[in-house]
Amino acid sequence: MTSKLIRGGAVMALAALAALAPTVAQASTQTSTQATQETRVFTGFHSGNSPKEAKRKAETAARQNAMIGGFLSEQCVLLYANSSRMGPGYYWGDAAINCTR
Repeated sequence: MTSKLIRGGAVMALAALAALAPTVAQASTQTSTQATQETRVFTGFHSGNSPKEAKRKAETAARQNAMIGGFLSEQCVLLYANSSRMGPGYYWGDAAINCTR
């Protein structure tokens, strides 16, 4: 008797899942037809003789990486640009940009 109840419960659960399956499939096709935007973050690193030069070269390297990835410069926004002093007259810069298309 108990095994019949378990089988009956399993059949009911499978029937409920089968009834929901077309609804889930229809919802997934509706979301896939909507326009989606691709967003990526690119980073660049470079050294220079001044903090400004290191930051500028790092940002240029990040934008070049974005161009290789297929993004235009107008599609990108600068997130940050930092510089650190590594020694006398030697600076290290890093930058990150966020691109969306």
